[in-house]
Amino acid sequence: MAIQLVLVCCVTGCQTINTVPDPVAPTAAIQYYDLDVPPDLEIRAVDFSATTFSEVAGTGGATSSSVGGRAFVKVYGVRRKTGEQFLLLYEDIVHRKQPVQIIRFRPAPGVTLLDSLR
Repeated sequence: MAIQLVLVCCVTGCQTINTVPDPVAPTAAIQYYDLDVPPDLEIRAVDFSATTFSEVAGTGGATSSSVGGRAFVKVYGVRRKTGEQFLLLYEDIVHRKQPVQIIRFRPAPGVTLLDSLR
């Protein structure tokens, strides 16, 4: 009974989030997305990556599957005035214009990379 309850909670409470944009038909119009970037950030690199996975479910001997995934746009930029470096991560670009995470790279005293000892 306890195991069944845990399984029911996991199946009903854990919903997969798919953030990969839908496929585009060959005859469809070009799709445009606007993403918000701080105005004082000079973009140095942009990368789009997606990971897909199969989701399989079933009861009573019947199974079904679907393909989902997570897609990210990664933007590396440098603040023009200060030189601070940032990595902005965007997910679900169909619905979100703002980054989901902003990572700032800052010098850390006492941290030395092995390559810099040569």
